[in-house]
Amino acid sequence: MKEGNKGLEIDSKSKELIKKWQQQADSLKKKHPKWNAAKIQKEMKKRIIQDAEAAFSTKSGKAYIEEVNAHLKEVEDARNRAIDGIMAYMGKTSPEAIATVLFELDCGCIRACAVSKKGKPMGEMIMVSGKQVEKDYECSICRDDGGADSKRCVRKAIIWPGEESELPSDEFRLDIGKKVFGDDYSLDDI
Repeated sequence: MKEGNKGLEIDSKSKELIKKWQQQADSLKKKHPKWNAAKIQKEMKKRIIQDAEAAFSTKSGKAYIEEVNAHLKEVEDARNRAIDGIMAYMGKTSPEAIATVLFELDCGCIRACAVSKKGKPMGEMIMVSGKQVEKDYECSICRDDGGADSKRCVRKAIIWPGEESELPSDEFRLDIGKKVFGDDYSLDDI
């Protein structure tokens, strides 16, 4: 296997694995000379997955997975608390709004705005930081670009207040979604 990115540092264990996989691929080519590259690649994928499963089934691998899962839960819990706070704030500042639009950014910050029955923005666009900040309310990335770079948006959503039974019809929510996000908005986005 060739190292494609020369700027990438590979630790010694990874280098050993790459060397092992290269040797296995070479062995497969000799053992099965009629196999094409796709067949060898398919077999190598199986072997690499087996090696990964073996590594993650060790005590240290399991601990690492548990640590990652715990961190992901913390992040999701913080996101949910932020959204709950946004919804409470929007309910107080724009009680006549029918929903709240969220733009979640790659830095973890969330921009939000209340929406009217006509699908128009109401009140101010607020920003909730997804990172701990020192002095200001926004992270350094959002401070630099105002949180307005659409390329940084990783998730868009309309949050409807109330219980499931209190929600407007799918057709109404679809209509508002298209007014807010454009014609690409679909029932799958609801």
